[in-house]
Amino acid sequence: MRVIARIMAVISVALATYSCLSPQNAVMVGVDLNSWDKVKSVVYENSDTLSLRNLNIAIRYNSNFEEGSLPLKLAIMTPDNRIFQDTISLQLERSSAAVAISTTESRPYRTDVLLNQKGSYIFAFKPLIEVRGVEAIGIELE
Repeated sequence: MRVIARIMAVISVALATYSCLSPQNAVMVGVDLNSWDKVKSVVYENSDTLSLRNLNIAIRYNSNFEEGSLPLKLAIMTPDNRIFQDTISLQLERSSAAVAISTTESRPYRTDVLLNQKGSYIFAFKPLIEVRGVEAIGIELE
């Protein structure tokens, strides 16, 4: 009887711990890799209003990206239509490859963020300079 009680206790703790873990999610949108200068948006559908998460900027680029850093304006619209804006600069490694080989990287944006509303969060990205070689951009939540 004690063995069964211990097993049930271990299973209960394991299930409670597992339910608190939030999976990693990423949403990305393709951009014009020849000349990106317009706003591109992704929508993240949030259902977890309890977990603290880290927000990262995910970017896919190739060897045609020559700048080394990418200044961006980021606007976030919450489900209740509040808008938060920020200007950031992503430091990226330049590729020395002769062909356009794609690289996907993730850069930290905010840590311990609580998305306290269920619904659609819109992340809009606009480069502050015209860039070549960027294939996609988005947000990663972990």
